[in-house]
Amino acid sequence: MKQWIVILLTGLILAGCSSSPKLSAPADSWEQQQQALRQMQDWTLSGKIGFRTPSDSQSANLKWIQHQQRYQIDIRGPWGQGGASIYGEPGAVTVDASGEGIFRGESPDALLAEHLGWELPVSQFYWWIRGLPAPGPSETLLLDQNRLSQLSQAGWKVEYLDYHNGNPNLPRKLKLHYGKLTILIVIHDWTTGVAPDV
Repeated sequence: MKQWIVILLTGLILAGCSSSPKLSAPADSWEQQQQALRQMQDWTLSGKIGFRTPSDSQSANLKWIQHQQRYQIDIRGPWGQGGASIYGEPGAVTVDASGEGIFRGESPDALLAEHLGWELPVSQFYWWIRGLPAPGPSETLLLDQNRLSQLSQAGWKVEYLDYHNGNPNLPRKLKLHYGKLTILIVIHDWTTGVAPDV
């Protein structure tokens, strides 16, 4: 498996080391937490992302800018080497994979299926990164202090290990499992509100 493919996969899903955990205040209710998270239309997050399979492991720096329905996700290896940039909006996605070329498609799901042969629910990761179940049925949904602590959906298991303080509380550390793939995401910074145009 080429390194850029794994980096692209983990970037689209959304890891590594982080500072000491922050204590988080509980939300008033799960309904209020969901409502506040759904209202988030613009954000910038930065952190680290890593993956592990039985035969390999990688880590990278992550930056995700979301402006309404447009997004830019940058994944870069140590010292800025390698990686990929993903630009998207409904109906159009472009992936610029370092050293591998530029790929375009109508959706990230379709792009991965066409170029990698993998059927992945990429559109759901937009919800999971904020601590929300994606629209549609959930196999398992567990709460702790009115926030998601575990979610099983579309064959993925998502564990929410820590949250940042704030209103709403936003995930700080997530672990995702799909078959033999494990992804760890540590989000150092969330900036909500008006995001740069992408």
